[in-house]
Parts: sequence; structure tokens; C-alpha cells
Amino acid sequence: MEGQMTEWHDDRLDELNGRMKDGFADVGKRFDRVDERFVGLEGEMKAGFAKVDGGLRADIAKVDGGLKAEITRVDGGLRAEIAKVDGGLRAEIAKVDEGLRADIAKVDREMKEGFADLKAEIQRMGDRLEKRIDRVSGRLDRVMFTLIATGLGLLVAALNGGLN
Repeated sequence: MEGQMTEWHDDRLDELNGRMKDGFADVGKRFDRVDERFVGLEGEMKAGFAKVDGGLRADIAKVDGGLKAEITRVDGGLRAEIAKVDGGLRAEIAKVDEGLRADIAKVDREMKEGFADLKAEIQRMGDRLEKRIDRVSGRLDRVMFTLIATGLGLLVAALNGGLN
């Protein structure tokens, strides 16, 4: 009968060991999914940055090209006309510059808001991940304490001559 009890305990420990391995495999899968989410967010961030950067550069190049073409056309032989309308032209350039600065400031604000939202989302994901890790750690602690208690119980039983 003592042989059956030892065998039962070995089977039970093998079963617990199998369940622990399954639990660790599940935790590994969860971490893989979290890693995939971070990779996806990183790709979205890079795409967003590229889109904003490309659009801003195109707008600046478009306005800059238009201004240079207008100045070259006017300068071609109309210096007298330029002298006459210099005040008006300077006012128009200032208006365009003011509009461009307003557009740049708007894009800057939108980017900062986007960064703040993204930072908050990453923080929330980090907090959730930390909570999950704490739960897994607590579960692992309980399993470890159970195994220690089982091992101590087997040791005490063996020392008392109960598992011969």
C-alpha cells in the first residue's frame, strides 16, 4: 500500500508539473501577443510620422516654389513696377508668411496632441501589462509555495518512516 501512495504522489507531482508547463506556455503566448501589439503600434507610429512629414514638406515646397516663381517673373524686367508696388507686395508676402506660420503651428499642435495621445495609450498598455505580470507572478508564487509545502510534507513523511 505504501508503494501505491508513493506512486500516487509521483503521478500527482507529474500532473502538477505538466499543468505548470502548460501555464508557462500560456504566459509565453500572451507575451508574444503583447509583443505583436507593440510592433503594430510602432509601425503605425512610423507611418503616421512619415505621412505628416511628407505632407508638410510638400506644402512647404509648393509655397516656396510659388513664391520663387512669382519673384522671378516680376523681376524679369519690371523693376519700376516692383518699386511702385513694393509696399503691397511686402504686405502680401507677410500675409502668406503669416498663413504659413499658422499652418505650421497647427500641424505642430496636432503632432503634439497625437504624441500625447500615443504616449497615454502606451502608458495604459504598460499598466495593463504590469498588472498581468503581477497576476502571473502571484500565481507562480502560489504554485511554488504549494510545491515547497508538498516537498516538505514528503520529506517529513520520509523522515518519519512513512514512505518506505
